[in-house]
Formats: sequence, structure tokens, C-alpha cells
Amino acid sequence: MMGPGMMGPGWGQGQGQTYLGMMGMGMMGGMMTIRTDQSAVKAGSVTFDITNWSRSVLHEMLVVAVDNPASPLPYDYPQARVPEEQVKVLGEAADLQPNVTKSLEVTLAPGSYLLICNLPGHYAAGMVTAITVTP
Repeated sequence: MMGPGMMGPGWGQGQGQTYLGMMGMGMMGGMMTIRTDQSAVKAGSVTFDITNWSRSVLHEMLVVAVDNPASPLPYDYPQARVPEEQVKVLGEAADLQPNVTKSLEVTLAPGSYLLICNLPGHYAAGMVTAITVTP
């Protein structure tokens, strides 16, 4: 969960990058969830250190730019997922096997973003969290 240049328990800045550790992704107490160790980061290069804490379920994480993080994303009910061509996906860490960690680096402008798992049924089950990017 920690990356080079990280400070403290999961996030920090180093050499022009912000590192955001994902504190959990997957089944947490029987709930599908994405948790972060910070809800806001500075604009620029952001590295997400993502861990799938599930014991048996594959996950992914998409970074989606949104105008209002409280508004639901478009949803394709027959496919049970967000139609990615209808949202602004800025980065993706796909095929996160259980107990695996991946890093995802994206450049983010100030604004609102959602981190979602878009495998069938996961977004609807609650695998979404908002982050704010500040100037």
C-alpha cells in the first residue's frame, strides 16, 4: 500500500506526485466497498496504490471524472455495469486478483472524481467512493 515518496500511513507527496493508498477494495464485513485513506488530493500526477483485500473476488478500479459525485452514473441494467463510453474514464486498474496490489498513475485536474469497480454488479452493490482534487 505504500509507494516511494509516501509519508505517514498511506499518502503523501514526493517529487511532483501524490500517492493515494487504497485502504481496502472488495468484501469488507460482507459489504462491497472501495475505501481510500484520503478523500482529497492535490492536482497533478496522482499514483493510486490499490489492493484487492477480497479473499476470492476479482475487482477493478476506474477513475471517473464527474460534475457532481452525489449524482448516479449512467447504468446499463442488462449488463449490470456503468457504460464506460458514456462517462469520462481517466484511468483503470483492471483484473485485480484477490490479495494483489497494483499501482495506477493518472494526471488529475481540480474537480470531483469517483473511484468505481465496474465489474458486473459491483458498482450497484456499493463499490464507489468520491475523491476531490484541489488546486
